[in-house]
Amino acid sequence: MNRMFDFVQRNRKFYLVLGVLLLLNILFFILSSSRELRLYNDSAEVLRETSVQVRNARRRATGAEKIASNVSEAQKRIHRFFNSELSRGGDPLSTLNGRIYNILISNHMNFQHISYDRKPELKGMVNRIVIHVPVKSGYEDFQKLIRDLEQIPFPVFIDRVSISSVTGGEISATVDIVTFYGEKKS
Repeated sequence: MNRMFDFVQRNRKFYLVLGVLLLLNILFFILSSSRELRLYNDSAEVLRETSVQVRNARRRATGAEKIASNVSEAQKRIHRFFNSELSRGGDPLSTLNGRIYNILISNHMNFQHISYDRKPELKGMVNRIVIHVPVKSGYEDFQKLIRDLEQIPFPVFIDRVSISSVTGGEISATVDIVTFYGEKKS
């Protein structure tokens, strides 16, 4: 044991340098492995964020597919509306006028004239016709009139009711009824 101790004593610079090199190697290993560990953790975080972004992108894609499907369905309905439900010329407007007059008379309405406004819409494919019906009546008759006008099937609907005066038990109002007719193709 003394011999070994003497040997180390004589070569202590060598062992001191060897010990320092060993410590430096261990320190370098720890530092580089902590750097690698940090890179690994950062990569794991980037992978998690990327996974979340991919999931969100898939959700948005599913939403876009639903929107595209809804747009396609709306286009089919519009096509069906133009081809089957929308009258093209002829006398449906006069039939509608007769129906409105019958409703007005059956509800005891006091009316003088009905006016019309025609406005082309959708690049001349459809005419929007507003029928202005000024009326005077009692409150109950007016309520029944509105209910009866609402029963007229699509594409006819009440656009606006403008009450101009209420005196005693009588209401003076204008009911705007809107309908749509397709343009005649030349």
